[in-house]
Amino acid sequence: MDSKTSHFWPSMPETDEREAVRKNLVERVRRFVLENGESDARVPGLHLSYVQTPDKVPNCFYVLSVGIILQGRKHLNIGKQSYEYGAGSMIVTSVDMPTSYELLDVSPSKPFVSLSLRLNPAILADLIAAEPNTGEHRSKEVFSIDWAAKELLEDFNRLLRLFERPEQIETRAPLLIRDIHYLALAGAAGESLRSLYAPGAVGQRIRRVIHWMRENFREPITIEQLSNVAGMSSTTLHRHFKAFTSLSPVQYQKRLRLYEAQQFLIRGEGDVNSAAYAVGYQSPQQFNRDYKKFFGTTPGKSTKVTKKNLLTSIG
Repeated sequence: MDSKTSHFWPSMPETDEREAVRKNLVERVRRFVLENGESDARVPGLHLSYVQTPDKVPNCFYVLSVGIILQGRKHLNIGKQSYEYGAGSMIVTSVDMPTSYELLDVSPSKPFVSLSLRLNPAILADLIAAEPNTGEHRSKEVFSIDWAAKELLEDFNRLLRLFERPEQIETRAPLLIRDIHYLALAGAAGESLRSLYAPGAVGQRIRRVIHWMRENFREPITIEQLSNVAGMSSTTLHRHFKAFTSLSPVQYQKRLRLYEAQQFLIRGEGDVNSAAYAVGYQSPQQFNRDYKKFFGTTPGKSTKVTKKNLLTSIG
């Protein structure tokens, strides 16, 4: 079994001004989530989290996004990497990735508070195209942690304040969202984002493969099929895919199927056997074995715990 590489992100000393913006955001997120839930259709891709009970999620997918931890700490596994980080951290996921995580030391008196925005590939490509040509971008770190710049905290704060002035959202939100994209590119994740979204970058081909796999995860796949999608040899595809994701294409598809099966069960669309067939497994027994091997529990037990956490997370 491959060993994991662990990354511990220490707390950052804050200026009074930066701390004031972060604490203001904590209060805005708390109020919004308790009154409206975790998202609002008027700003697609914006997700707010206010969790008051311990939460451990063995199977989820992080999508292309930028997030900020406003309060609390989190332990995350992605590929062969393990991360622990907390308040003031900016997290950028450059491509859709299977993950597992645990929120640490959460209680009603110490809630975990965060927010995130799904990034738009077209906006990233547009911003990158406007930059001076700096040559090939080689970073393959698809998950990046940095300190959240004060400007980023302020952009999110202004974005949440717009919910108090809904008539301004349509005009002003796109400007703030574009600046959030710019600041994501300006941080530690910039090289990874450029390697995936710059015109002609090899990462664009891997992104194309990942998108195809997400659309066709129920179907049997071969490396030859994926090579045709990427427009590169099987050997080259396998090497680049694993470099970006820490997983082989087959491992990625298996994690994706297990995630989609879990969502199927959470939505109550059928039993475990139905979930197995719905995501492309030919044998429910193999599905159960794979699920328990990856996540240490059966899909039925995992679903019960997840549903309970969903009901109690904002108690």
